[in-house]
Amino acid sequence: MGEGNGIGPITGADSVSAEVLLRELRSGAETAARDRERLSALLDAVLAVTTDLQLAEVLQRIVSAACTLVDAEYGALGVLGHDREHLAEFISSGVSDDRRAAIGQTPCGQGVLGLLIEDPSPLRIADVSLHPAFQGFPDHHPPMRTFLGAPVRIRDQIFGNLYLTEKVGGECFTEQDQVALVALAAAAGVAVEHARLYESARSRERWLEATGYLRQMLFDGASERRAMNFLAQQARTLATASTAVVGLYDSTHRLAVTGFASDYAAGVPDGATLDDPGWSRIVASGAPCVLDADSAAEERRMVAELVAMRVPSAPARTAVVPIRVGSEELGVLAVAWEVDDEGVENTVLSLSRLADQIGLALLASRTRSDRSRLALLEDRDRIARDMHDHVIQRLFATGLSLQSTSRMRLDSTVRGRLDEAVSELDEAIKDIRHSIFELQHAMRDVAGEVTELVRDASEVLPTPASLKITGELDALPAQLIPDLMAVLREGLANVARHAQAHTVTVHVAHLLDELAVTIQDDGVGLPNILQESGLANLRRRAMDRGGALRVSGSAPCGTTFYWRVPMGDLTGDAG
Repeated sequence: MGEGNGIGPITGADSVSAEVLLRELRSGAETAARDRERLSALLDAVLAVTTDLQLAEVLQRIVSAACTLVDAEYGALGVLGHDREHLAEFISSGVSDDRRAAIGQTPCGQGVLGLLIEDPSPLRIADVSLHPAFQGFPDHHPPMRTFLGAPVRIRDQIFGNLYLTEKVGGECFTEQDQVALVALAAAAGVAVEHARLYESARSRERWLEATGYLRQMLFDGASERRAMNFLAQQARTLATASTAVVGLYDSTHRLAVTGFASDYAAGVPDGATLDDPGWSRIVASGAPCVLDADSAAEERRMVAELVAMRVPSAPARTAVVPIRVGSEELGVLAVAWEVDDEGVENTVLSLSRLADQIGLALLASRTRSDRSRLALLEDRDRIARDMHDHVIQRLFATGLSLQSTSRMRLDSTVRGRLDEAVSELDEAIKDIRHSIFELQHAMRDVAGEVTELVRDASEVLPTPASLKITGELDALPAQLIPDLMAVLREGLANVARHAQAHTVTVHVAHLLDELAVTIQDDGVGLPNILQESGLANLRRRAMDRGGALRVSGSAPCGTTFYWRVPMGDLTGDAG
């Protein structure tokens, strides 16, 4: 029969071959099914990491998707710092918050983790504890044996590395796991790039919003101090920094701190200044500068001034950005970071654009203020002339007419009333003349006058006196300005005549509730007879306004002259 239908008898060897073939087919089908499942899992993982544009969320999704894809119990994404040698961020999965807090400091990229930093290639290890690069685990760290890592690239640059440990079931990671992770890492790089572009666009939008708001503040007439404080707050927030300081040149060309924002303090003392010459050098150069631990000694002194402003420790990096328009030097913006950040360079560009726009707004605001000031002065001058040429003359003529009438033969009662009316007219004329005087002397540049007075007085001193002004002197009540000028003039004259000083410092402070003048020298001291007689006029000026004059010795030599008067009920009309 076998020969008749052409089919020979099935031998034992043929039966074995058929079973082997069947097993291979079944195994191939199972492998294909697993590959389909793995491909489906990979697609799910890719979708998971590309469905969000918030960078922090994207990074966390990458770690979670990687753990799911290769059945890892623990996973992490280490982001490289700007030095490309250490990890700046470490986003993990599988470790509880309590255990993470107990472990403490996150890895910085040493040991096995550092292998992928040195050689950014996929890496599989069956037992990390047996690897030569293994440096042990910190306290409270969970035990880990199997390891799989792959770099995450953005175009041609390494962004960071994916680290996975402890495959579920205690098995080792396979080559297929490695291939899948490399594919996910490629998709993750694209997702991170998109998230970064989105973050960059949103960041530019926030910078533009802050710039527009600040410009509007200045155009609406907000004070420079209020606007610069807002600038410091926005710069610190947008740059994700710890401290921001704004210094503007005052009338004595000193960098007065007019804006301050910090994680550690609400503000700085009134009258704080940036005195190191390095600040002015950077402003004059017109180019921003980034200071760090490797900066020159003179640049580190600038950072020390920031630390003195209630900042607990020296920042890792500090950006110093000039505020200027053309050749007009207005001030400086300094922003400090506690930790090193690879994004500082890009942030400096944004800070420079912000400073340029604020410089233009400041200059425009000051120009508009000067024009308004000039128009006000012209109006006051015109009003004063009209009052003098017309009102006073008419009142004076009326008074003369009444005086002539009173000489006639009139009833004593009528004559008395006429005399009283003439007296009232005289008082009115005096009041008007006083008003004219106030109008003609209003809106004075008091700070400029003080600066000029000190400069003139310095001509008879061995070296020019150093002047510091705190507060707005132009806002002083008019009746205090003559006292201020007299005190400075007589105080410096006494130093020139009697102190034999080499250096003299002058500090004029208009605070909320008082006006204070401090003159300090390193001379031989004032004679006792002068303290009793020569300063009597200055003491009387202080006492007449409820203040005081104090003269004392300075260490190691010299004299400190301190004159102060309270504001009291004095009005704030500038003189």
